[in-house]
Amino acid sequence: MEPQQAVKLLLEQGELPTQDRIKRLTAPEPLVQVEKAKSKVNSDGTSLEIVQHFEYTPRKFTVPDFTTYFRNRYTYLKNLLLNRPETENATSISKLAGLHEKVTIVATIIDMKMLPTGTMKLILEDLSGSITAFMSAKNPELVQTMQHLTFDEVLAFKGSSSKNVFFVDDIIWPDIPQKTMPTCADDVYVAFTGDIHSGSNMFMPAEFGKFISWLRGEYGSPAQRELAQKTKYVFFLGDTVDGVGIYPEQQKELQVSDIYKQYELVAKYLEQIPSDKHLILIPGNHDAMRLCEPQPVLYRDYAEPIYKLPNVTCVSNPAVVKVHAKDDFPGINILLYHGYSFDYFVDSVEALRLAGGYDVPDKIWEFLLKRRHLAPTYGSTLALPLADDPLLIRQVPDVVASGHIHKAKIGAYKGVTSISGSCWQSKTVFQERVGHHPDPAFVPLLSLKTGKTNMLQFK
Repeated sequence: MEPQQAVKLLLEQGELPTQDRIKRLTAPEPLVQVEKAKSKVNSDGTSLEIVQHFEYTPRKFTVPDFTTYFRNRYTYLKNLLLNRPETENATSISKLAGLHEKVTIVATIIDMKMLPTGTMKLILEDLSGSITAFMSAKNPELVQTMQHLTFDEVLAFKGSSSKNVFFVDDIIWPDIPQKTMPTCADDVYVAFTGDIHSGSNMFMPAEFGKFISWLRGEYGSPAQRELAQKTKYVFFLGDTVDGVGIYPEQQKELQVSDIYKQYELVAKYLEQIPSDKHLILIPGNHDAMRLCEPQPVLYRDYAEPIYKLPNVTCVSNPAVVKVHAKDDFPGINILLYHGYSFDYFVDSVEALRLAGGYDVPDKIWEFLLKRRHLAPTYGSTLALPLADDPLLIRQVPDVVASGHIHKAKIGAYKGVTSISGSCWQSKTVFQERVGHHPDPAFVPLLSLKTGKTNMLQFK
């Protein structure tokens, strides 16, 4: 951030732009967003561009970092909401006193509690102050809305105030606009997979081997082999290995207990994939690295055998990658996120539980896209308090893709295709306990020519 931008931001937040505060905002972040120039189109017509990923440089965090993080995130989402025609009469909480007409406030949910009557009590906060709000159980539409709320999300609340209390009539989410996925003349496919969990005694080598053989054009019906030939991009959505010490007594469920050998095993499979396939890997919570998001690229110290493969590109979690951009085609932007925050929202958001929980990753993606954030509740995943929140969904992608919950599912929301990329591990004891119903050995495919998707099975 430039000094002039820092001064403007501090003034907007009602803070004096002192040298220390300006320095804090303009200092290099421990996690820096990296944007790379458009890659050159290859001789076969394919191209791969890293639009957004993150690199990690450690530093100490202090309380002001958290303050800046929440204020900046609030300001960004507030500006999105204020661009909506429905919020034209928006005001701040501090100016509600004495107002008797219907108004709109943009605020963060600090606390919420369901009362015995079914009415919900909220504590809302903006940069000017906080207020108690109520959502009445007598309004059937609000009753449905209550089931979708989560802590820390920034929303526009329409209603009226009286005696320092705000009565909510309606809620507006930041949401994404409707869009249309671009299509190209080339008959090219993109495959999505991940959660290989190499090293686990529940890793499925026979099924994963079939997938590799299919990519080589050696497995499947003639039509399926033709699809393999046309598949030029393969995304691996985290948890490349099962890891070591990830959960208590994991060693009892490991066939390979050496983390280096786990990555070597994966590399032996990946090196069999033809070089005309671009392999893009992100890390997950089982990979040998820190959990805090954004996670940087796979650590080379552990994953060196993977880095030696000429057709592999490693990016952070999350990341945005554009594929197949050409002079006559803008390419497809794909937002990659392993999905660690999914557990929290399946457990805590009533609407997601009622919709099917882990069985409906498309509904989880809809939930996150509406909030323009990959982890809107702080604590739903381990996140660094950066001045520019890297988990915000700033640019609306064409495709969102995730793993983590081992569920194969394809969905769509407002023209954005959502993909959950299955796994190559049979059901674990932990998954049985928490209610996971994994779909191993499925691979979603996306056609860049038609924009349509289908699912392959390798059991």
